[in-house]
Amino acid sequence: MEKPLLLDKPSMRRVEVARSYSFKLNIGNYQSMDFFASQKAECMEHEAEEMSEKLYQFCRREVLRAVKEAQRELAPAQTERRTA
Repeated sequence: MEKPLLLDKPSMRRVEVARSYSFKLNIGNYQSMDFFASQKAECMEHEAEEMSEKLYQFCRREVLRAVKEAQRELAPAQTERRTA
């Protein structure tokens, strides 16, 4: 009698998924600002791929939001430097 393969049964094992996103913003004069977000979550093994994508999108959204905010704050300062 042949034993069933473990792959035939959905895994009930819990796994930890971690994702991150980073962005480097060039602000001129050989200076840059670094932005980084990281998240992790625990889920069932069969949900790991979906959870990974959700975590990645969350990190990306948070980093890009912070980049836009920094760009808004830097815009007046960069304009002042150009006119001086």
